[in-house]
Amino acid sequence: MKALNPLAASLLFITLSVYFTIYFPGTLTYFHLNPNSEPAIFISSPFNMSTEGAPLYNLYLPAVLIFIVGSYLKNFNKSFQRKCSLLAIFLMAIVASYIKSLGSLLYYRGYSDYGISLGTSIITLCFIITLIISLEVYIERKEKYGHLYGRFIFSILTTLVFIFGGLMLLAFFVTSSFIVHLMGVTAFLIIFVPYYERRNISKFARRNNANPRRSRKTD
Repeated sequence: MKALNPLAASLLFITLSVYFTIYFPGTLTYFHLNPNSEPAIFISSPFNMSTEGAPLYNLYLPAVLIFIVGSYLKNFNKSFQRKCSLLAIFLMAIVASYIKSLGSLLYYRGYSDYGISLGTSIITLCFIITLIISLEVYIERKEKYGHLYGRFIFSILTTLVFIFGGLMLLAFFVTSSFIVHLMGVTAFLIIFVPYYERRNISKFARRNNANPRRSRKTD
């Protein structure tokens, strides 16, 4: 039963990607709307793979990655579960992708498709970043939880982090869309980190309100 949420997130990703890449233009045409208009391309941008043309890297592998990351967070990382959910990650990744599209629209204005960046890479990067952030439990509480996971699982997770980190670096520096990826990742971190640390931020705010610092001038 615990695999249902990660599986649902992965299937939702596939469904949205297939729909916005293949069927969304037809839906707009049916309603006598222009599928090549700027608003239409912008709406489909987080899941539209039409300009990338590589289903293996933009559909299948990201779907598997979402399932793996989701399964780990759902079944093994209790500390992360108390702070965030898969649905929240998915929604914030979509918002970050739209912010990326808006930024690329302004930055690459005049290029094909109005400069709007299409593709699923930002969604994928957001899940990679979430995985890396979620592993803070091993750094902060390594002695406390080490006996529960063992060296074997810790080694596997460390290897996955390096692999995913390598993929992220490739996405940044090997492709020609470094600025676009940087926009998306930055947008996600700006949204995700305050949400992820909202309890600590709230505690900090309450502590400051309870003990305000009052500066007094002395003559």
